[in-house]
Amino acid sequence: MDEIAKVMARGLITLPSSVRKKVGLKEGDLVKVEVKDDAIVIRKEKRIYDLKGSIAGGPQKSTSFADIFAEELKKKSGG
Repeated sequence: MDEIAKVMARGLITLPSSVRKKVGLKEGDLVKVEVKDDAIVIRKEKRIYDLKGSIAGGPQKSTSFADIFAEELKKKSGG
């Protein structure tokens, strides 16, 4: 898939929607930009919450920090 994008003022580039859809980029996502020889490589950057649910056999329910903290307090107080 070859697409053309124009470099605008201050180096801004708008990625074509077909490219964004293909890699699943949404507004606010981070990308990693690398220079390899004479090419610019742009990759979608994985964030920790993008990995949620990717570990087989991992916890099925989400636990809040407050719940974890309360459980730790119970353990320390012997309750």
